[in-house]
Amino acid sequence: MAPTYPSDPPESSRAPSSSYRELHDAENADFSAYLHTLAPEDWNRPSLCTGWRVRDVVGHILYGNEMRLSTLPVRLARFGFSSDRSGHHYSIRRAEGRCPDELLDAFDRRDPWAGTCRVFPPRLTLLDRLVHHQDIRRPLGHPRQVRAERLLAVLPATPKLGSVFGARRRARGLSFRATDVDFSWGDGPEVTGPGEALLLALLGRRHALTELGGEGLPAFAGRLGEDATDDPLSRPS
Repeated sequence: MAPTYPSDPPESSRAPSSSYRELHDAENADFSAYLHTLAPEDWNRPSLCTGWRVRDVVGHILYGNEMRLSTLPVRLARFGFSSDRSGHHYSIRRAEGRCPDELLDAFDRRDPWAGTCRVFPPRLTLLDRLVHHQDIRRPLGHPRQVRAERLLAVLPATPKLGSVFGARRRARGLSFRATDVDFSWGDGPEVTGPGEALLLALLGRRHALTELGGEGLPAFAGRLGEDATDDPLSRPS
């Protein structure tokens, strides 16, 4: 019998009413439940993040939550103060050599609001958990319908995220409209598709482009093709 994977039930499009923390905690619980369904071999399969296996995505979350903030300057200095290179190294190291049961136990026992999450806004922590959840599900062929309230809590600000996220550059001069939730943003040639696919593509996940359409898609896809990495969310965990 094929295993079943926990999935969020469908619901109507509506503005989020819960706090970002409550939405995050629900997403984190769903993430944990899903990880417990994975087969041992799944943990070594590639994620959507370039160079990261499933175990490394989990290691990335553990590394961020377990870090003592006082050690962050030294960790960054070792990599020329690049949060991307530092996070890539320590995330892989955190997961390497651990069996799935060890990683699952650490994921469930950790304080999800500790470490770097003490300094990042709760909205970004929710965004990070939701996207990294999808970074594992999509390449393993385990789709789900993300709750509308969670998408609507993070989608409106995503096109404006610059720096390590890169969404502002990808979205410049384009407009975006979700076909399944009440979200639209920007002016210019339109890119349309499911809210989850728009979110992932804005954050550099080329895997989601096949679900999008509209006259703005060629320009948008070209910008994703210029990206050097598929993991623009490496910093906020």
